[in-house]
Amino acid sequence: MTKGIEFTGRVENGRLPQHVSEKVAATIRKHEGKHLILTVAERKRTRSGQQNRYYWGCVVAGVTEMFRDAGNMVDADDVHEFLKQHVGKLSQVVVTPDGEVMHTIGSSAKLTTMEFSDYVERIRAWAIQYGLDIPSPDEHYQLNANQEGTPV
Repeated sequence: MTKGIEFTGRVENGRLPQHVSEKVAATIRKHEGKHLILTVAERKRTRSGQQNRYYWGCVVAGVTEMFRDAGNMVDADDVHEFLKQHVGKLSQVVVTPDGEVMHTIGSSAKLTTMEFSDYVERIRAWAIQYGLDIPSPDEHYQLNANQEGTPV
């Protein structure tokens, strides 16, 4: 199966914007005589830039420091992979065509903003068991604003 083409646009009054409709129509014309599968799905927002900065700058940094204090030689990428697999439960089971069962690690970048918030909360709950109190996003931004002398 080949990779499809994605078109995005905001539906208003039951219609897509004209430029999107024209692109869809042009693409369909290019496939004359072929069977197509058209899928319509609501676009979900993936994690925001602010969430990403909080995750890497606060969550991953804190857990990395905790692991290093315990004698582990890890970097942020190592910790990120650990968190996805063992804490965030983003691992998936895949069965290959020959029947072999394999485990893969899902992508945190594909999570919606709400799914990513839940993922971070699972990490915070896990970390507190080891004495690491990761500030919530609101606490983190308030702390940073106060440290920079910026009014909150």
